[in-house]
Amino acid sequence: MVVNKILVIINDIYYMMKLNILWILFTLRGGIIFGVIPATLTVFGCIRNRLRNQYEGKVYVEFKEGYHDIFKESLPITMGFVVLALVVFFETALINGAGQQDFILQMVLKATRMLLVMTGIFLFPVYVHFDLHGSKIWLQPFLFLFINPLQAIVTVIMACVVSLLYMTNPLLVLFLGLSLPAYFLMGMMLKRFDRLQERIAYIGNDHLTQS
Repeated sequence: MVVNKILVIINDIYYMMKLNILWILFTLRGGIIFGVIPATLTVFGCIRNRLRNQYEGKVYVEFKEGYHDIFKESLPITMGFVVLALVVFFETALINGAGQQDFILQMVLKATRMLLVMTGIFLFPVYVHFDLHGSKIWLQPFLFLFINPLQAIVTVIMACVVSLLYMTNPLLVLFLGLSLPAYFLMGMMLKRFDRLQERIAYIGNDHLTQS
């Protein structure tokens, strides 16, 4: 039993390593700016398929097909992330420029920045699971922050732990950089999606496979 669990963990780590290398390669293939979002969405989609046991082929084939399928439809999302990054940068500049007497302003700006960042993080697992269009692409992840406050807190803690791990072992960034936190986040969110599925008649299919 213990040996089997160890083998499963080793297999998962090997899978995440392959996935992260593919993420890097396809991000570069898209010219970084236009490649990082579809590549990241594909990572979450592949992880979802693995956790759902919906794909048994080679990782490269699955990733390549998923990346090509989602590339065009992800362009508006890429633009949205560019705007999001500019807003976060602008808010950070305002926070740094605000004096100590502007404590309330600083708190409001920091809270808004946190909501924006968390919305961007939640977008990936939500987008590959639900069939979203238009404003719902951003509205749904934002609402999930309030529907799932515990998941949001756990996500922040997980990000801190992973960041500390990568700071002490920088080489891990190359092999597990995105895939490690994505694996934990997608697994956590799928459990929540399953509970919601029992209450909601229709929640849609993901973009990379049919549920």
